[in-house]
Amino acid sequence: MIAGFISSCAESTSDDPAADAQHQHRLVECLHVIDVVSEPGPRYQAHGSGGGFVALPTRTLQLGRSGSEGSGYEDYRFEKFGLLVRRARQVSMEIASAPGDAFLDYGDYVFGSADALTAGPCNTHGPACEVHSAEYVGGWPCGADRGEWMVWAGGIWVNEPSCVELLVSSEDEEIPVWLAVGAPCGG
Repeated sequence: MIAGFISSCAESTSDDPAADAQHQHRLVECLHVIDVVSEPGPRYQAHGSGGGFVALPTRTLQLGRSGSEGSGYEDYRFEKFGLLVRRARQVSMEIASAPGDAFLDYGDYVFGSADALTAGPCNTHGPACEVHSAEYVGGWPCGADRGEWMVWAGGIWVNEPSCVELLVSSEDEEIPVWLAVGAPCGG
């Protein structure tokens, strides 16, 4: 089982994006947290019992840049949004369904498809903020002990505007969440 997990997290060596798109899983590390907030903002909704374990955007996301020329992802568009995870929780998120192809892009990785990720827990109190102190950890947000929600930069790539169904889970709770990526969900 460990070997299967390691190989699924390994960097792809294929030149074919379609071959890469087969169940890639990424571990999003705490060291890549870009911010810490006390509560999700007004454009985010917490999902899960007890105040939630993950928070995702509630608005219809506007698609931005296209994939780089020659990457095999030229027909994909990116929507950037922060991934918020409650500090002491480990959260898994996977794309359950999308009308076209979609993949998640979080963490400090080589560009490529990932249809699932795991983030947290990041329940450390964070380092000292003084750059020259012995406790300073480069890349970790200053004051990381002041908030309950850890924030990672990233987003989702889609090859057509769509309502993407995510399956988010933490501990013994698993729930579907719909993300409007360039197109509204429901009607």
